[in-house]
Parts: sequence; structure tokens; C-alpha cells
Amino acid sequence: MSESADSNPHFYAMPHWLAPLLSPRSIAIVGASENEGSLAAITHRQLVDRGFRGDIFSVNPKYDNLHGNTCYASLPELPAVPDLVVLAISGLVLEKCFYQAIELKVGGMVIYAANYVENDTRPRLTERLKHRAVEAGIPVCGGNSMGFYNYDDKIFVSFDSPPDGRPKGNIGLILHSGSGMTYLANNDARFCFNYVIASAQETNATVGDYMDYLLDQSSTRVIAILLEAVRDVPTFVAALKKARAKAIPVVITRLGRTEKSAQLAMSHSGAIVGNHEAFVAVCERYGVILCNDADEMIVTAMLFGAGFRVSAGGLASMLDSGGMREQMIDLAEDHGVEFAQISTVTTDLLRKNLETGLEAVNPMDGMGALGRDTGKVYLECGKALLDDADTGLLSFEFEFRDGFSHYPELFGVVRELARQYDKPVLLLNSCSFTNISDTAAELTQQGIPVINGIDVALRSIRNLVGFNPEAGNSGAHPETGFDSILISKWAGTLKSLTSCDEITSLSLMSDFGLPVVDHRVADRIGQVIDAAGSFGYPLVIKTAEPEIMHKSDSGGVKIGIQNQQGLEAAYRELDARLGKHVVVMPMVEPGIEVSVGMKNDPQYGPLVIVACGGVLIELLSDRAFALAPFDRIETNAMIDQLKLARLLDGVRGQPAVDRNALVDLIVRFSELVCEFTETIAEIDLNPVIVNQSGCTIVDALIIPKG
Repeated sequence: MSESADSNPHFYAMPHWLAPLLSPRSIAIVGASENEGSLAAITHRQLVDRGFRGDIFSVNPKYDNLHGNTCYASLPELPAVPDLVVLAISGLVLEKCFYQAIELKVGGMVIYAANYVENDTRPRLTERLKHRAVEAGIPVCGGNSMGFYNYDDKIFVSFDSPPDGRPKGNIGLILHSGSGMTYLANNDARFCFNYVIASAQETNATVGDYMDYLLDQSSTRVIAILLEAVRDVPTFVAALKKARAKAIPVVITRLGRTEKSAQLAMSHSGAIVGNHEAFVAVCERYGVILCNDADEMIVTAMLFGAGFRVSAGGLASMLDSGGMREQMIDLAEDHGVEFAQISTVTTDLLRKNLETGLEAVNPMDGMGALGRDTGKVYLECGKALLDDADTGLLSFEFEFRDGFSHYPELFGVVRELARQYDKPVLLLNSCSFTNISDTAAELTQQGIPVINGIDVALRSIRNLVGFNPEAGNSGAHPETGFDSILISKWAGTLKSLTSCDEITSLSLMSDFGLPVVDHRVADRIGQVIDAAGSFGYPLVIKTAEPEIMHKSDSGGVKIGIQNQQGLEAAYRELDARLGKHVVVMPMVEPGIEVSVGMKNDPQYGPLVIVACGGVLIELLSDRAFALAPFDRIETNAMIDQLKLARLLDGVRGQPAVDRNALVDLIVRFSELVCEFTETIAEIDLNPVIVNQSGCTIVDALIIPKG
């Protein structure tokens, strides 16, 4: 070996630790082969044919020469340390070569194989490779990866086949699915990328690392991610913060949202998917655009990749069909897309240009009789709509397919309007199956995105219009003012408990300033009567037996007790059936029942959940969630997501309750749970009764981590 990593100035000149992996100047392919169909031969051919200018070293002890150059028996025999090693081999041979690359201090590795070995020992091969790579600080893409495309530098390290002649673009695409790479990056030419990275098992370099690298590239306008799991939460969150600071949108489709698909994700790539609600909460905090499927994700990325932004206003749309207009209006309502509210001046201009019988409205059906000067009509109406102050973007929809259109002049109209105006102009086709690939690629590469299918078009437009890099919450932990001695005391108590009864749970909430109902514990009739003397009637009496977590389910709650006779009867019945320990409390003034809870997610930390309270929590799938801690703005946004909000604000003649008191409680609760991340697994405050006088926690349950 004539050169070591210590004497390789290129290695140390790299500004980002992933640069030797994703923008290498020299590449060694281990497992090189004369078999043209082999993964190694395809990789070599891709590099040469697509313009890689660096050194390519072939490594395989079977050959002396290959592809017209020397073939080396092993990595240590190479004349120089390569930036990147591509391991187009598998099994124990792969492991040996992997360790050789580590010893040489190469800049990075790509592994095609899945890294599963029959009758493997423990730790497993995947774990052994990860340990050594992390220890050495060498990035590894894969295993089970299809490699990457670097359009910026014309470096294609993959056994897949990207289409010829596609220009480089501005979408950075990261995928956990190799087939997803084929579908999204190798087919429709309207989607143009600067990088496509199949991160797969992420031996050493996770999605957050790749995001960080892409955010440093001047060509990146948007990052799209087909994601199974976040394996390194701090790096992922740091990348989201960086993206928000740079105002670069991150668009994600999360795979494995359901229990069954999450299980398959584990077997597919070893991905532990985790709590989807917690993942959604972290994405909402940092303004991530979450998409339902890969179609929505890639079309949304295409719009941002075109440089589109909508700072204000709604959608203006021109169609050639009344029926398709009705479909658009229906779907826009489904997806929350707002149409521009055009002015009377704009309406008059539309009416002036439209054929008699066509309505001067938005969205507009502008197609009159064939043979009319359709191009002029659409041009003048398009100008009127784009000039309107409430128009944020303009879409066209008219019938065409590759090689044919009833109105070919409309393509010129679209180009002219896109040239004249800074507002986004795009072309839609109402059906997803129309044959428009060539036309769509041509127009999209001219800066006019073309979208197949009105449904995905509207979802993507919603994402474009709704993007706000300043959205969400910084996640900064506020100064809570909680007593550190009190926190330590309770932390010690919780560490000693395997379960936590209602009284202890209420006491903790009360100690930290949350509004808790007055209550007395009793285990004999005399104490019950004394409590009634303190509180007066009406009263509530509940079982306080420690093993009964859900009191209502066991008939352990008696409410509305009006006198001592009723109280004594209620106590005796509970004592006989469930046990002598009870808690007595006054009836709280009626109000709206709310549930406030927390689940301590092992990846993301405390997740606060707000929902309808009482028995309705089981009946209604109506809840909102956010990562703790958060402020009043985020709390109000959570509440506004719920049907519960209408009840709080007063509905059908009912008075509004003290929403501000509920907001205060939830904010303080979100701060409190951050102090007990090491000791509390879950908290359930249900119900919290909100009335005109304030709000009160009536029942509480804490589950210690144990």
C-alpha cells in the first residue's frame, strides 16, 4: 500500500464526514466480476458510463485484470486508500473485507448484502459490523442497500439503473426501501434529484446524518424521506432543526404506522418503528410535512423542488370541464384546500373574457365552444386570476395526452403565464392513469410541474400552501420554577414504587401546583363521616384499594351522595365488596370532562395527550398530542384539533367554560412531566372537570417506570 489515510489530503479536506461516502474521488469495488449481470459489474459500468472521473479499483483474487485494468486480490494490496469501498459480496467473506477496510481507514462503505448469515453466532453479523464501524467513525450505507445516486457530481454507486439523460434537480431523496428507490427515482422523468440515497439498515449513518449532509448542499431545495424508523433520535431532531433554520422543507412518508406493518419493518431491515403518535408529534414540532403515501410525498417534493413557495393566498384554478370542476371542489373540501376569494374586479375581468353561460367564479370552467379563441380566453383569465391579491398559485386542468390535445395552444399559455409571474403555475390532469409522461417531463423540467390525478394534486398543493418553516415549537425547556428539593423527594418516592394509587398521584399533582380536588382518605365509617363534616354535601366516595386501577369499571365510584344515611350505605357497600379503603371528596361543579395524559416514549420522551374525558375517552377517537414541554400557543392548537373545543367554547346555548384555566393546567403538566422522565412511565388525569370557575383534577393515576 503506497498511501495511508494519514497521507491522504482529500480524506481530511472533506467538510462533512459523509463526503467520502457520497462524493468520493476514488472507489474500490470488492467482488468485481467479468459477469456483466453481477452487482459489481453493473456498479462498475454505471460509474464509467455516467462520468465518474476518479479512480476505480477492482478487487477479487480470481482475476489479474478486469475491465482493462489491474484487479487486486485484496483491499490491502491496493496502491492507494480509496475514499469509498463498495462491498458487492456477502456473508463471512464480507465481514473479513469489512474489517480490512476499517483497518485501512477508508472514507466510507456501501454494503449491498442483507448481512444475515445462516447459523450466525451472537452478536449477529449486523451488530458486529455496526460496532466496528461506529468505533472507527467510518460511515456505512446499508446493508441491504441499493446504494446512491449523486447527480451533482455524476457519481452513481448502485446496481440499479437510473434512466439516461435525466438532468440533476433539487430533491434530496432518502429511502429505507430499495424498491422505493426504483419506483420513485428510476421512472418518471419529471422527478429530478440531486441525491438519492438508499440508507437501508444504516450500519453507521442514519437518516438524520444523510439529512444533515443534504442540508449542506446548495442544490438541495427539499428533502423527501420514505422512512421506516428513526434509529438515532438526537441526530434526526438536530437535522430537523437545521432544516427549519434553513427554511428547507422536509417531506416524509412514514412506513410501519400500523402494528402489522411495524412487525414486517422489523423483519425487513431490523427497524424498530416505535410509537407513531410520538413520531407525528416531533414532526409537528419542527414543521415536517407528513404524507399519507409515496405519491403524495414525491409530488409535494416536486413542487418544492421547482422552487415554489406560497406566502399567502389560496388556489385559483382553470379547468376545461364543469364536471371535473365539481370533483375538484369536493376533493378540495376533503383535503382542506382553500380556493382564492377573488375580488369583484377579477370577477368582472373573467366575465368579460368568458363565453356567455360560463360562470365568472373560482375555480373556473373556461371551455366554451370548440373553435373559439381558447388560448386568448385562458391567457386573459389566467392573468386576471394571478393578478388577484388573494391568489397564491394557479393551476390549469385540461385534456391532453402525449402527442395530442384538443387545445395545444394552452401549453403556450401556461408557459407564458409561468414566465410572467412569480406565483406558482402548474398543470393538473384529473385522472392518474393518463399517458402524459413525455409532456409532463418536458414541462416540469421547464419549471411548470405537471401532476397526474386531482386527489394527489390537491393534497400536495395543501402541503405547499401550508408550509411554514417557523411552525411548531422550539422544544426549548422553559424555566418552570419547580422546587428542586421537592422534585428529588418525589423522584426517590417513585423509584421505590411499582404502582401508584390515586391518593399518591393526586398528591404529586397538588405538590407541583396543579388544581386537585379536595379529598380525605378513610378506612372506617367514622373517618368517612368526619370527612363529610369538613366538605358538606353532595359528596363522592370512591374505593381506594391499591390494586383497583380503574374504579368505574369495578363499580367503585358513588357520586351525588346527599346525606349521611346515603354516605354510610355507600361506604358499607364498597367495604363489603371491594375493601375498606376509600377516598371522600366533594362533588365538583358540573362542567366539561377532559382527559390529560402522558406516555413516556422511549425514543422521543414525554408525549402529552389531550382528549374527551370520563367514559367518552373510550368511545370517541378524538385526541390530540404533542411532545412536552410546550407553551400556550401549542396547547390551544391541540385543543382546537378536538371536537371537544366546541364544548369548551359553548355550544347550543351552553355557556363557555374557563378554557384559559385548562390551558394553564396542560402547559404546567407538560413542564412537570419533563422533570420525571426517569421515574414515570404514564400519567392519566381523567377526568379534569372544566367549568366557568376553573378546572379541577378529579382523578389521577401515575404508573412508575419501576
